[in-house]
Amino acid sequence: MRHPDRFVVSWFFGALVLVFSAPFVSAQAVLPANDGKTAEQVYKNITALRGTPANELNQSMHLMKGALGIDCLYCHIEREWEKDVKAPKEVARKMILMMMDINQRQFGGKQVVTCYTCHNGRPIPADVPVFPVLEPRTPDATTLPTADQIFAKYVQALGGEQAIRRVTRRAITGTQFIPTGPGGTVPTPATVERYLKAPNVNATTYHTAAYTIAQGFDGTTAWAQDQNGRVTDAIRLDQLRAARAADVYEPLNLKKAYAQVTVRGIERVNNHDTYLVVGIPQGDLPERLYFDILSGLLLRKETALPTPIGNSPYQVDFDDYRDTGSGVKVPFLIHMSPANPRTELAPEATLRVLKVEDNGTIDDAKLARPASRPSQPR
Repeated sequence: MRHPDRFVVSWFFGALVLVFSAPFVSAQAVLPANDGKTAEQVYKNITALRGTPANELNQSMHLMKGALGIDCLYCHIEREWEKDVKAPKEVARKMILMMMDINQRQFGGKQVVTCYTCHNGRPIPADVPVFPVLEPRTPDATTLPTADQIFAKYVQALGGEQAIRRVTRRAITGTQFIPTGPGGTVPTPATVERYLKAPNVNATTYHTAAYTIAQGFDGTTAWAQDQNGRVTDAIRLDQLRAARAADVYEPLNLKKAYAQVTVRGIERVNNHDTYLVVGIPQGDLPERLYFDILSGLLLRKETALPTPIGNSPYQVDFDDYRDTGSGVKVPFLIHMSPANPRTELAPEATLRVLKVEDNGTIDDAKLARPASRPSQPR
């Protein structure tokens, strides 16, 4: 039995669902076939997190590690993860139960208090304020544009609706260090090939010196092929996100993607003032979109993965927008923090786009879901 923090989920999506002209990046990770199973049914010696979904436990460990600024061996014994030897492990269990109790009694079961609420990246929480203490910036809501106005300016900044709709196929090549190894902490250089076809089909292949992996969405299902050739479907939550991300005309359909949209205010992103728009997809966590006030372009997207101990954040920054030659702009520099949503929080990754070709010929085989090779006995 492997400890969840050592299970390599990052062989699958090294961080890319590059959607047509929006393009935002998402990443789905193919986890073991544990949908419906609880943590104690899959892993050994689970106590505080009994009854929680097994597929959320791995990211819970990553989130706890980042929230306290520690590593796995702070609580565990190398390769004997289930053993109760170190005192901090029992303390962590008590803290988890305390956090859950506070949320249940004080907030009606809503997850408001997390490990990070008190720890802020420290094993021992601070008990005095940290200077400087900043005054909040609260703009007058009456001066803010509406979400419709922000989305419309974004579409115009990309090249306009007619230009966006004229592109029905796109081929992208680039380079990226993809997250591999335990928790995705080992960066591996790869060349990236990505193909998109309207309305919602895509496939991406990552070539490294040692292996090739792939991912895609066939119009219905998100899939991934690991380094051994095994093809697996993503879990339900990631299927829902992949389906939204696969919309080739996503910039035109942003309002439709959200059950509720709110313009929250003005935030500073990479030395640019931006409008913060919060969209809530049906049945999912809120997403935060940051649009440059001057250019109208999307500069950042923030999402999160739910876990039993809090939401695990994922941030993607977009830069170096260029016209592809079709009259539509796409970002040629995409930075992901962490490297994908299911890695540990520390490793980051950057996709550098080298070439984009719109409406060229794309072999259907490049978009097809590959046949899965049988699993090899261990």
